[in-house]
Amino acid sequence: MKDKEIIKFMEKEIDKLCSLLNVDCENRCEMEEGEEGVKYIKVYFDGEDLGYMIGSHGRHLDSIQYILQLIVGRELEQDPNYRVLVDVSGYRKEKNSKLEDMAMQKADDVRILGEEIELPPMKPSDRRVIHVALSKFEDIKTESIGEGRDRRIVIKPIK
Repeated sequence: MKDKEIIKFMEKEIDKLCSLLNVDCENRCEMEEGEEGVKYIKVYFDGEDLGYMIGSHGRHLDSIQYILQLIVGRELEQDPNYRVLVDVSGYRKEKNSKLEDMAMQKADDVRILGEEIELPPMKPSDRRVIHVALSKFEDIKTESIGEGRDRRIVIKPIK
C-alpha cells in the first residue's frame, strides 16, 4: 500500500470513528518521514468542546491513538514502520513543548551539578519526547530505567 492510499484509508477510518463517537470536528491526516525508515501518520482533530476526546491527563487521546494504531497495524499486516500520532486541539503539541522545556532545564541542572538527575516515571511517548529533545547534546546522555509504570529517564553528564 502506498502512502497516499494509507492516508485515504486513515481518513475513512477517522470519519467512521468520529461518526461512532458522535463527534463534530475538523480532522486531517498527514504522513511524515521519521528516522530509520519509520513513517508517522499524524492525525489532527480541531473543533469546539473536544476536551472529552482528550480526557483526564490525555487518557482518551492515548486510547484513540491506540485504536487507530491497531487499525493501521491490521490493515498493513503489523508493519512496524508505521506509527500513528494523534493530537486534539493542539493538546499533545503543547504537552510535548512543556516536556521539552523541562528536559532542557533538567539538562542544565545536570551540567551545573555534574551529577545525574532522575525524572519521575512517564509513559513511553513522554519518555521518547525527552530522549529526542536531549539527543542533540554531546555533553549529556539519557537512559530509561525501571519497569512498567515505574519506567523513568535518568539524565547523566558525559565526563
